[in-house]
Amino acid sequence: MKLLRACVPVLFLAACGHESPPAELPAKPLTPPPTASVPPAAPPPELAPLDVDPVVLGLGRSTAGPGSDELARAGIEQLCDRSIARAESLLREIRGLDTKDDVALTWEATAGKLDRAKLALRNAGDFPALMAVSHPDDGVREKAKLCEPKIDAIDTALWLDKRIANVMKRYAAKNEALGGARKRLLDRTLRDFRRNGLELDDKGQQRLRELNKQLTDLSLEFDTNLAQSHLTVEATPKQLEGLPKEWLVSRPPNKDGKVVITTDYPDYFPVLTYAKDRKLALALYKQFENRAADKNVAVIEKMLALREERAKLLGYATWADYILEERMAKDPKTVAAFLEGLKKHVAKKGDAEIAEFKKARAKLGVKESEPIPPSDRLYLEDQVRNAKYGLDSKEVSKYFEVTRVKAGLLDITSKMFDIKFRRAEGAPTWHQDVEPMEVLDAKGTVLGRFYFDLYPREGKYKHAAVFGIRDTARMEDGSRLMPIAAIECNFPKPGGAAPALMSHQDAVTFFHEFGHVLHHVLSEAELSSFAGTSVARDFVESPSQMLEEWAWNKDTLALFARHHDTNAPLPANLHAAMLRSRGFGRGLATQRQLYLAALDQAYHTRPVPFDTTKVLAEINDAYTPFKYVEGTHFQASFGHLIGYDAGYYGYQWALSIAQDLFTRFKKEGLLNPKTAAEYRAMILAPGDSDEAAKLVERFLGRAPSDAAYKAFLLE
Repeated sequence: MKLLRACVPVLFLAACGHESPPAELPAKPLTPPPTASVPPAAPPPELAPLDVDPVVLGLGRSTAGPGSDELARAGIEQLCDRSIARAESLLREIRGLDTKDDVALTWEATAGKLDRAKLALRNAGDFPALMAVSHPDDGVREKAKLCEPKIDAIDTALWLDKRIANVMKRYAAKNEALGGARKRLLDRTLRDFRRNGLELDDKGQQRLRELNKQLTDLSLEFDTNLAQSHLTVEATPKQLEGLPKEWLVSRPPNKDGKVVITTDYPDYFPVLTYAKDRKLALALYKQFENRAADKNVAVIEKMLALREERAKLLGYATWADYILEERMAKDPKTVAAFLEGLKKHVAKKGDAEIAEFKKARAKLGVKESEPIPPSDRLYLEDQVRNAKYGLDSKEVSKYFEVTRVKAGLLDITSKMFDIKFRRAEGAPTWHQDVEPMEVLDAKGTVLGRFYFDLYPREGKYKHAAVFGIRDTARMEDGSRLMPIAAIECNFPKPGGAAPALMSHQDAVTFFHEFGHVLHHVLSEAELSSFAGTSVARDFVESPSQMLEEWAWNKDTLALFARHHDTNAPLPANLHAAMLRSRGFGRGLATQRQLYLAALDQAYHTRPVPFDTTKVLAEINDAYTPFKYVEGTHFQASFGHLIGYDAGYYGYQWALSIAQDLFTRFKKEGLLNPKTAAEYRAMILAPGDSDEAAKLVERFLGRAPSDAAYKAFLLE
């Protein structure tokens, strides 16, 4: 899925600090009352170093494993406040240059220092953003949520700070010879002052501050509502006929003889895929589509109105126009043409797949003329794969036990990039299931750290994503700051009554998310603003989407796909069936992706107010063959509307690039160390230090093409 960074709204990805203007003081009385006592002023917060370990400070401990919740509550607050104080200190130094002669305006004193202030702000917010959705303690999660509004206020104040802007403009006017990344950062900084309201009058700037705060608060409210949504259905064991034995063993009936099924992924997807009782599947689908609907529909509609107001205040026609200015696509017109072109490209394939679905339903005694509910898509896809291609997905899952898949993933990427992985002994964690890992180069130098947080639990993030915790950068002494990330998933947990078997799609997801981890920890960017995954949002998914191919290839699967009980390798005939059936369902899956992208664009280009549910139904029926299910409100759990707003199209845009990048590996070998080394150096290491299209062209040795992508869609 997505990679998340500190402060969910996109505009905070380059957040910086700034002192808030002092509040107006009341008139001081000439003689204070005799009983008045003046409390001592609170000492200013300590300044966190730029190389602070956010996990150590944020959890309040430096020893291995999870610690006390009390320490973490205090630690999260200290991490946020001390790192903010560091950022504000750096920004004060920049602001002070406004009265200095031009000779004092050097790169290091201006744009370079601004980059370090951004690093400090990301140090302040990245780990709290993760803890807000993954720490097991309610108190820690609530403390963590308090950081984002602080950063929002600082971010808003920075971009409205005329003194800092003037320093940057004066330095730019000196026309010093700058390297590519440094020139890129300076140009982007000047652009961001314009994009964030510097040119507004006082009234406009005040309204912008209000809008930014409200949007931040609403984004937190949306995420909290979704995390706290606990919708379920109950089923008798008979209704669960068709589910894998291992799934049933791990979910015994309660005292009433019912199995409680949640809307969490490990429950939801198996029921929709395997349950023969399709009424049960539809009931669970409705619950899944209505997660947090009682609260989040109103939250989203309020956010859309505020985003539109903010865009117009800044001189843009729509929120999508504002967002896309920074992307490869540049504008809504380009995105609309891209989506419409793909809609036509996959139409025949989607129609053919629906025809196969209808034949499969007829064999189950359902009339072909009867509409297919969306809750039956995965089930019928599995039925056709089994009948037409000889693929039994339950049999396939026996070769994808979660710990073996994890070991195989590390083995494959170790071979590709000449790196090693080891457990980070002594590193603190936020839960006993979390596993800290270090990445080392061939010489044994530690390049980065990441955390495996792979299993579901109460209050944890419901999807799959990678969270940045600390970015890399070249420090003033020439050393490299070690990057840190966390991979959050919801896979079956080992150690229960049954083996923890993943679906093959889960394994593909694991490879995808680990692609984000590698992009983050193998970055060699000089500037923290361009580190790792700090790339255009319609490019950031390309490295992760490309790595999915390693979960399909015969040679790479041979390294880890073994039967959980017998240790036998994945049989050749089963793998052949997987490949034969892989393309089946891709037309319908692409149509769903296009629907989500079109919905995202419609929400951010149509004038408000409008009924978001009505628009959802309209777009759904225009892009997919599955009719909207009345009474459902998917927008309430469409998490990409928070953080990927107006950017969901980027998944297909990035997939086009991913398939193009993969052409080299396909030709030269998936484990070819030379190809992997060039990919690491030309795509992963630079981060956003140059335009994405230029990075792709250098690696491919030619201009990017969508030919491989379009062929892939029709396979």
